[in-house]
Amino acid sequence: MHGYRNRTIRQIRLLLAVVLLFLAPASAQVEVGENLKMNLNGSLGFGYGGGWGDYGGSSHSNSLMGSGTLSGFYYHPNFLSFSLQPHYNRSQNNGASQSILNSSGVNGAMNLFSGSRFPGSVSFGKEFNNSGEYGIPGLAGLNTTGSARNFGVTWSALVPKLPSLTATFSDASNSSTVLGTEGDVQSSAKNFSLDSRYLLRGYQLGAYYTHQNMASSFPGFFGAGPTASAGTTSSYGVSASHSLPLSGSIGASWGRSTSSSEGDIERTNTTDTATVGVSFVPFRRLSLNGDVRYTSNLFNAMQQSIIDAGGVPIFLGDGSAESLVFTGNTYLTLGKGLSVNGHISHREQNYYGKQVSDTQYGGTVNYRYARPLFGLLYFSFGMVNNANKFGNTNLGFVSNVSASRKFGRWETSADFAYSQNVQTQVALFTTSSYSYGGFVRRRLTYRTSWHGSYRAMRSALTQREGDGNLSETISSGLTWRSFGVTGGYSQSHGTTVLTASGLLNPTPLPPSLITNDFVVFNGRSYTVGVNASPLKRMTISGYYSKIKSDTLSHALFSMNDGDRLTSQLEYRLRKLSLRAGYTRTGQLVSASGAPSTVVNSYYFGISRWFNVF
Repeated sequence: MHGYRNRTIRQIRLLLAVVLLFLAPASAQVEVGENLKMNLNGSLGFGYGGGWGDYGGSSHSNSLMGSGTLSGFYYHPNFLSFSLQPHYNRSQNNGASQSILNSSGVNGAMNLFSGSRFPGSVSFGKEFNNSGEYGIPGLAGLNTTGSARNFGVTWSALVPKLPSLTATFSDASNSSTVLGTEGDVQSSAKNFSLDSRYLLRGYQLGAYYTHQNMASSFPGFFGAGPTASAGTTSSYGVSASHSLPLSGSIGASWGRSTSSSEGDIERTNTTDTATVGVSFVPFRRLSLNGDVRYTSNLFNAMQQSIIDAGGVPIFLGDGSAESLVFTGNTYLTLGKGLSVNGHISHREQNYYGKQVSDTQYGGTVNYRYARPLFGLLYFSFGMVNNANKFGNTNLGFVSNVSASRKFGRWETSADFAYSQNVQTQVALFTTSSYSYGGFVRRRLTYRTSWHGSYRAMRSALTQREGDGNLSETISSGLTWRSFGVTGGYSQSHGTTVLTASGLLNPTPLPPSLITNDFVVFNGRSYTVGVNASPLKRMTISGYYSKIKSDTLSHALFSMNDGDRLTSQLEYRLRKLSLRAGYTRTGQLVSASGAPSTVVNSYYFGISRWFNVF
């Protein structure tokens, strides 16, 4: 009994202290000594909240919350400047909505010797108990909770008449758990790079070196690839360029990249890449360019594209795969919105010991027409012919069309883009892709309007029926005065790879190279939202979403189901802000073997913004 009474007294004292702080006037700008100047602003508040469900049990508590920004400089802004942004018991992912879990953390940055010959910078960040999403392409993701950290340092030496040198180091890691599953999604990456530039008698010279260490581990509910993967990549190279007559230039570069993956079987791949290119602008409206590119290992080059997109090193295939590509382009502006361009490319590839070659040439016509009578109209189209040593194979086509027009109370816009066989071989596959969509808005009365939109994107690998990626989204909304309601539907399916942030879309690989590390996904989601401002400084909003998806790999099939309901009320009075909210999240991942997980949370708080100094 005495413990309960003492706790209540402490909570009352804390509340009174916060109220008194709210009523206190803001302080003036502060100056510490003669050389240190700082500014501090942010918000501080007091709240009451609680939660219950299958994740973490149930609880309720009183707590302080706040966020702020401390910035300033020492001696001079170019000598040392800094910024520090802490936050406590709030969500940084979306400050306008309630989070499932209250997050805390800090982000900071410091710049040294800006504008001098030896500038540098340091950045860091740490997040605790933050909420996020494990993404599925084209859809809302599964809810997660976890932590993250990052640290980075950059320093440069910019001495006149000497080669410049910039060194960069970064270290980042992330750990998250999908609600309703066991096991963490973990990823870490360390990067170190050196970059140098030097101008010598009109030649722009360059050199670089990069090294990356990556590691990731995934829970088994997606069943894709190994549960843990790690690897390293190292790259270095040189480049040189020089100007030519007719506003032209010539450049050459060479680079080597070595990647290794660690797991059940360790493998190492090395790629050499060399490029020579020239460009000319003989007339103001005419430009010409061409280049020759050699790649010694296509498998490793494609693996690097996965790493650059957020994936981890995976094994793609045995054997050799090298290519030599010649390309040429011309672009001519004819005036009055009309322009044309042409291109030609020839490829020679050695794939698994088999010699393959192809030639591609074509052109496009672009025209832009804008008149008040027809609104805005833009279109371009072109034909592409593909040929190899066996003769013509097929004809490709590229097209882009967009238009917008206002008809009385109707506002409309639409666009369409299509391309086929633009990429012919890596090795022996063709692609086709298209996207289209539209938007319409209708003013029903002076204060009432309706709008709707549709968007679709597709990337299809045409070598085998059924491969590719597709996503579609349709939405609609109605507004009346300060009230509104919206709804939407999305669907997505395709083939992709697993990364630390979810499924990656689209895959940069042809189906002939798909391995056990790939995942086939299919999903759809529904959303509905409402918002209102019954008073001048008051906003009320609610949002509900439901997602259903399934994933299939070589080892496992999983059906995933999730829904989320979020509602919030906020009222602002001068620098005071009163906020209340409720969130409910439910998720089920069948492959995890765990039952459906439901988490509920509610919150009420009052905060005040301060400009302390």
